[in-house]
Amino acid sequence: MNNVPSPDVSVFIKLMDRGFNLSVPADQEKFYREGYEAFMHKVKHHKRGKNYDDIEAIALASIDCLVALQKSQEVMKELIEAFQNRVAKLDDTISAAIES
Repeated sequence: MNNVPSPDVSVFIKLMDRGFNLSVPADQEKFYREGYEAFMHKVKHHKRGKNYDDIEAIALASIDCLVALQKSQEVMKELIEAFQNRVAKLDDTISAAIES
């Protein structure tokens, strides 16, 4: 394994009238950029749909993102459980085949 830490890169994030230069690991840069774009899309959606102000739209977009993360975690837990069940069945099948 490569234990050399990834160098940091700068990612610019703009919310309302403020901008932030974040220093993030280079191997995670794409996640910050893509996450920012998806987040801003959600903010625009809330501002356009119900005419929420900037703060309200940012808060609602934040909640949307947290809910999406929670849904993804639930799906991943279900997939892991299904995979573990399949491995257990395969193990039982192989054990039975070896014993016979």
